[in-house]
Amino acid sequence: MTEFLETSGELARQARVSTPTVRKYADAGLLEFVMASNGTRLFRSGQAEKVRDLYARSIANRGGNRKSAA
Repeated sequence: MTEFLETSGELARQARVSTPTVRKYADAGLLEFVMASNGTRLFRSGQAEKVRDLYARSIANRGGNRKSAA
């Protein structure tokens, strides 16, 4: 059985996305996690590739255009 060990921040660093992005995917039910007693989301090890894939798909669905600061 795989343990839940990685925090949102750790997973975000591995996937090279922001912590809020990881939380958004988790809250949408796209990533499995457990909530620690202190309120920290803990994710299964090895989900960074899945996060990168989800992020790449979200960028592709937007046509690759990111909002730029004006």
